[in-house]
Amino acid sequence: MLNLNQLKKLYTNSPLWLQKIYAFIPHDIRNGAEYRRWQNFLQENISTKEYQLLKIKETILYAYENTDYYKKTYSALDISPFDIKTIQDVSKLPVIDKSIVKKYFFQLCAKNFSSSNTFYVTTGGTSGTPMKFLQSNNVWKKELAFNINYFSQYGYSPSDLKASFRGGTFDRLPQNQYWKYNPINHEIHFSPFHINEHTVQHYVKKLNRVRPKFFHSYPSSLLSLIAHMENRHLSLNYKPKTIFLISENFTNEDSVRISTFFQCTISSFYGHSERLIFAPNHSDTLDAYKVDSRYGLCELIDSNNNIITTNQLEGELVGSSFDNFAMPLIRYRTEDFAHYIDTDQKILSPIKGRWSQDFFLGKHKEKIYLTALNMHSDVFKNVQRYQFCQLKPGTVTLCIVPTKLFQKIDSKNIVEALKSKVGHTLSFQIKLVDQLQLTKRGKFKKIMLSKELLETS
Repeated sequence: MLNLNQLKKLYTNSPLWLQKIYAFIPHDIRNGAEYRRWQNFLQENISTKEYQLLKIKETILYAYENTDYYKKTYSALDISPFDIKTIQDVSKLPVIDKSIVKKYFFQLCAKNFSSSNTFYVTTGGTSGTPMKFLQSNNVWKKELAFNINYFSQYGYSPSDLKASFRGGTFDRLPQNQYWKYNPINHEIHFSPFHINEHTVQHYVKKLNRVRPKFFHSYPSSLLSLIAHMENRHLSLNYKPKTIFLISENFTNEDSVRISTFFQCTISSFYGHSERLIFAPNHSDTLDAYKVDSRYGLCELIDSNNNIITTNQLEGELVGSSFDNFAMPLIRYRTEDFAHYIDTDQKILSPIKGRWSQDFFLGKHKEKIYLTALNMHSDVFKNVQRYQFCQLKPGTVTLCIVPTKLFQKIDSKNIVEALKSKVGHTLSFQIKLVDQLQLTKRGKFKKIMLSKELLETS
């Protein structure tokens, strides 16, 4: 029996006509009984607190009885997994992180679970080294049900065509075509890698022809599209209904720029490849996210691993999986940060992802974090977008996509402003470019470090 990774590869490598035949099967039917079970579950009026306690106890006991890692780790504790009576008791268990998963990968896998019912998930990671996780097939169907349920609150149906701007493979495309049709998701999948001043007209022409009401996009892709559309005086001849922003961090200014330009609703949710925490947007201004306690257990911890129970105190999100019978992750550090706006309702501030912890290396290889260069002036007023690139310690190239008003004096003012912040340890030079670098997954990073610097940092 093929697992999900193999089935996905089979689908991706199939000719388009065969993909269309498969996609013709109604969405609820082709995704199977497990998906429909989760759909029905999300419509039920359950006691969230009781359900969450039931599921975390179930997860802890399952992990203890079926994995070598948790069996050995929990046996050495003063508290037994069988003594977990409340959510608060969970905090007595140790946290794990990526280094633990990498080191004890096979010991974390459930011994009693068939490989045919599992699939692998990889993440890019801040170091550029992919991290691998194992999940049971039912987790994928659960994730899909939660996503569709969330999208449906904005009027979306799987039968609606959507435009997506995210990573993927875009080789062997016809001339002047920078997208491909994905029948299974009923989406026009636009390449984020090819958006520039010379190609943007083709993107706009395609959007105006098919008029998708919903966008599913990395924020950086849309910001790039907007900048080039404005530069070429292009516009859509219709208004999308909702744009869903995914995967990347974005500022309030970013969301306002996107919603103002497209004149539509913007929404987002917090999720991650490990599939432990799901927190949809909880306000029109994208400044609050409500944890869905039916999905997994979410905790917020301080730098000493203590549980945070008050508002406004920033901590790291720690998640525990429900329903992953292949590799249960319990109290896993996500490396994402937020604070509670309302602890009782589990409402979080916008999540600061790993990019906000990005850093440069100074002349003596000291780490200088991006937040140190936070600007409160108008030196970037004639800049569309920018990105820091560093090949060696102490020297940084600021790549700028300029507006037509950009002049030499702007370069001078920007360098002087940066030097005033950290000039004692970093030197800056300006490079004007047509477009910025993206990761292999099509995401945008404010700081791009060379592989050699990543390995030595």
